[in-house]
Amino acid sequence: MRKTGLIMVLAALIAGVAGWLLRRQEVATVFNPYTGLAEPWAPISIILMGVSAAVLILFFLLSRTISGEQASAFHGAFGGGVLGPVPLTLLGIAIAALSTQEGAETLRDWIWVIGAFLSGLCLINMALRGLRGRTVAIASVVPVLWLCLWLVFSYIDQATNPTLLGYIYYFFALAGLILGLYYLAGFAFEQGRAKALLFTSSAAAYFVGVTMGDDHSLARRGILLALALILLIYQLLFTKNLTGER
Repeated sequence: MRKTGLIMVLAALIAGVAGWLLRRQEVATVFNPYTGLAEPWAPISIILMGVSAAVLILFFLLSRTISGEQASAFHGAFGGGVLGPVPLTLLGIAIAALSTQEGAETLRDWIWVIGAFLSGLCLINMALRGLRGRTVAIASVVPVLWLCLWLVFSYIDQATNPTLLGYIYYFFALAGLILGLYYLAGFAFEQGRAKALLFTSSAAAYFVGVTMGDDHSLARRGILLALALILLIYQLLFTKNLTGER
């Protein structure tokens, strides 16, 4: 079922680009520049909702077709080969570097920056040590906890915002990344769930693509994109290591 994994990655990339284009058009035309409120039931919004639903259904159905022998340990599921560690390490370095570009004034800002930096280091550790059979259980948990804090902080910022359409895809992207990294961490604890990993990783990459059309800082967009690419690379490594049919 290696072809299915590759199809899911390609579909996530293509759908993410399409979602980005639709979201850019939505942001440019649907929101009132004076009130910030969104035009109700705008055609572009309905199209983006429909595309998002169709993409999620497609990913769910494709993930159900995955079969074959699969390792539950991190190294067995993702190790082997020399191509994986290099891009994963570079993306981890990018996350750590981009975290230092985000201004920090409040305690909450500092928690976010420090969490992002540590998460980048942990993702590097997973790429260099985990793929070689070393234990990375603690390292795999740190990015998940940091993203949970990111989602909570974002909710606090938007709690009084009545325009749900203004931030819903951003929240979907964060939630998708949390779930994708959570199921990735499951393999570090030898509790891997293959179908859940493939579905959430693909969905996260799609919603990250959509939210690239929102107005976020360059550092945050870069970090979101790097996290999505990390999940897609692990998805490719996983499907490459599938052997046989069950």
